[in-house]
Amino acid sequence: MKIKKDVKELFSKTPADICVPRDYDGSLQNVAIVILGPEATPYYGGAWQMVIKVPSDYPQSAPKAFFKTRIFHPNVQPSTGEVCVDTLKRDWTPTTSLCDILVTIRCLLVHPNPESALNEEAGKLLLEDYAAFSRTARLMTNVHALNRSDYVKEEQTEPPASAVSSTKRTQHSSSPDEDVQTPMDGSISASQLEIQLAPKPAKKPKRKTGLKRL
Repeated sequence: MKIKKDVKELFSKTPADICVPRDYDGSLQNVAIVILGPEATPYYGGAWQMVIKVPSDYPQSAPKAFFKTRIFHPNVQPSTGEVCVDTLKRDWTPTTSLCDILVTIRCLLVHPNPESALNEEAGKLLLEDYAAFSRTARLMTNVHALNRSDYVKEEQTEPPASAVSSTKRTQHSSSPDEDVQTPMDGSISASQLEIQLAPKPAKKPKRKTGLKRL
């Protein structure tokens, strides 16, 4: 079955900004996913639960996509959450995969299409005043969307351990009284190590000659 192949591909080659929730039950009729708001859009920072409803005669007939989490978008029906996209309508072909569908829906978050608006308010605002549309979409994202951080762990950049160790070696390699040059990488040569660790020679006692000064 093509749907089994598509679901397997969804797990192995998950598109950008798409997550398969941990509680997904493996259903082939209602494929649950989470879509993240792309960067540089009013949806960034939010996450939305979605479901792809697959018909019994798939792939001859196109599936339908629904937002389960409320979103302010021209191409999403406010009451049902249904997504209007040409890929699932007039442009549908049996070779289209679930990943193709999700990539297209993600593109709609970046470039909404007001010409096929299911949300008339959002479509009109997008055409007449994009700044106002962006503010409203961002506000609705803050109010209704899930948190992106619950699904994506942002990378934290820390200096490598070797760099920290090198810095410590440089700081403690020599005292102000020692004429020892430490290389830029913080390493110390064997000869320098001997200079630092070798004990200072003890002072020799003066020999008594036994002669008295006249």
